[in-house]
This record gives sequence, C-alpha cells and structure tokens, in this order.
Amino acid sequence: MMKNYGVVFDVDDTLYDMSIPFLGAYQSLYGTRYRFPTNDLFLLFRRYSDERFDDTQTGKMSMEALYAYRLRMTMQEYGVSVTDEEVLEFQRRYVEFQYRIRLTDTMKHILDTLRKKNVKMGVITNGNSVHQREKIKSLNLAHWIPAEHVIVSGDHDFRKPDVRIFREMERRLDLPAERLLYVGDAFSLDIPGACHAGWHTLWFNHRHRIKPDDTKITADIEVHSEEELSMRLLAYITTVS
Repeated sequence: MMKNYGVVFDVDDTLYDMSIPFLGAYQSLYGTRYRFPTNDLFLLFRRYSDERFDDTQTGKMSMEALYAYRLRMTMQEYGVSVTDEEVLEFQRRYVEFQYRIRLTDTMKHILDTLRKKNVKMGVITNGNSVHQREKIKSLNLAHWIPAEHVIVSGDHDFRKPDVRIFREMERRLDLPAERLLYVGDAFSLDIPGACHAGWHTLWFNHRHRIKPDDTKITADIEVHSEEELSMRLLAYITTVS
C-alpha cells in the first residue's frame, strides 16, 4: 500500500540520544571528582564536536585530534585541564557506551508502524563506516531496515549535506525525491541537503536549537520530542497514503 513512499533517518541524536553514552563516559571518569551540570556539559561537547567534525571529513584534522579538542574545550569551560591520558581513556569509554545504545520504546513503535504501513525505510549517516555500522548494529536496525538501505558517508566520496548522498538513497529505494522524507536533528547537515534534493524534511529539534541565520530554508515539519515525532510523522504518512 505504501511501498511508493519512503522515510529515511539520520542516526546520531535522531534514532538514539547522544547524551546517554557521553554521560556514561563522563560519570565513570569524572563523576566522583566534579559536580558540573551534565546537560550543559553535553551541549558544549556536541558544539565543539560539530564545530570541527567537517575538518575530519576533509582531512584537515585527524579524528584523534578532534577527540582531544572537544573534550579539552568542554572541560576548559569549567576550568579543568585534561591530560593526554584522560583524552584516550574518555574516548575509550565513550565508544564503549556508544556500542551499548538501544532504541527507545517510542522509536521502536515508530519503526514498527512504518513497517506495518509498508513504508520503505533507510538510513543516511555521516561518519566512519566501521564506527557508524557498529552503532547501527547496537540499535538492531536490521530488524526494520535492510543493509542495502543504509548509507554511511565513510563508504563514499560525499557526505551530508551533499545532494549526491540523497540521490544514492533514491536509487537504492527506487523512489523519486518527492516521495521521500528525511528525518534528522542537525539542521545544517540534514535539512538543506534533503531540501536541495527535493525531499520532504522533518527536523527532530529535541535540543531546541536555533535555526542558522544564514539560510532561508525551513523544514516541512519541526518537532521537539520523540512523542511529538511519533505523532507528527505517522500523521504525515497517513496524509500521503
């Protein structure tokens, strides 16, 4: 019935909450020493990570340098200096917690419902192929989304927001742009690229971020919680059936 429509998801901070592995690593390494506001810490960590992530994709910065940069800058905001050993240990623990991530019951309900409605589903995510696929495995996404419908930028010469990564998904799903919806949390990476490709867009803005001032692009739908995501996404799918 709905095999002529598709919904494609981002992974990080869309299908799972990125703050959970970060806070797990932080609490296990620093929790007994400091009493900093953990939500603010995560938002700083994410900001510094996003700030230089593109440099790691173009070869201007190594991933190891990014790991050190984002942790040092975050802790520096609270007057704490971080050693090389702490950088390595924090990253080791962070990855360990990342590979324990799970889908919430709400997210499982969304995927279950889309499958029942015969909506084609896919994933487009930026990052290292091995690392992203380990997270995808932890989320057990193969239960809903076949491997051939998963695109990781590390396997290609392009990445979000490049239109080519969306065109590749159109080919794999065998659907035209106007029959596709992209769901992502990072406005600059997720929304303009999908819009330029002619897709419909849903901005999962659960961090309540401000849209960049330098764009006139807006998402077709903006939501701020998983519950709202479920309600609006499934209602939207019903209207295009």
